[in-house]
Amino acid sequence: MSKRFFIIFLSLPLYVNAQVVSDAKLWTGISISKKINDFEFSLSKELRFDENINHIDKSFLEIGAKYKLRKGLYAGLNYRFNRDNDYSTENYDLIHRIDLGFSYKKKINKFRFGFRTKIQLKGASQNENNPFVSRNKFSIKYKLNKKISPYVAYEFNYQFNNENIINRTRIALGSSYKISDKSDIKLFYMFENRFNVKNLKHNHVYGLSYSIEL
Repeated sequence: MSKRFFIIFLSLPLYVNAQVVSDAKLWTGISISKKINDFEFSLSKELRFDENINHIDKSFLEIGAKYKLRKGLYAGLNYRFNRDNDYSTENYDLIHRIDLGFSYKKKINKFRFGFRTKIQLKGASQNENNPFVSRNKFSIKYKLNKKISPYVAYEFNYQFNNENIINRTRIALGSSYKISDKSDIKLFYMFENRFNVKNLKHNHVYGLSYSIEL
């Protein structure tokens, strides 16, 4: 009995590793924004790759607006039209997504602390669970000099269904580089865990984006 238990114990790490799927991804994007009084409107386009950056995972167009409630506090609404590509079946889904939420930013010396929470609802394929999702993100940004501002961020998603569980976490390290007063680029690395799938997924995400304010 003890011998059998010892063999199972030694085999357990191999079994656990076999259940984990790891992938390298690349996210690229461009965004345009315009401030009008206490409103800010935005338009962004993104292209994301998966399967070790060999396959287009999804592309989407997103429009959004946020309103300044008071200093540092904003309410936001976004709509996204998304094309999700399935690598294994070579099919795709066209998905609509809406999210509504609030964000808060607080600047202390060269640090800027941020928190964002939002409720997200999207369409999905027939085989995918499609609940409401609460997304929550904490970030700390440091102004190194006039052009470079590194940051660290943590995000978790809470899935509203029969189980009510945290189904995804993200930890990101990155930096923005100011090209001019109205434009900048952002580079980042993000480690993502997904728990709401058949096999656990660990994704290594590399990102590059460009933004401009009109």
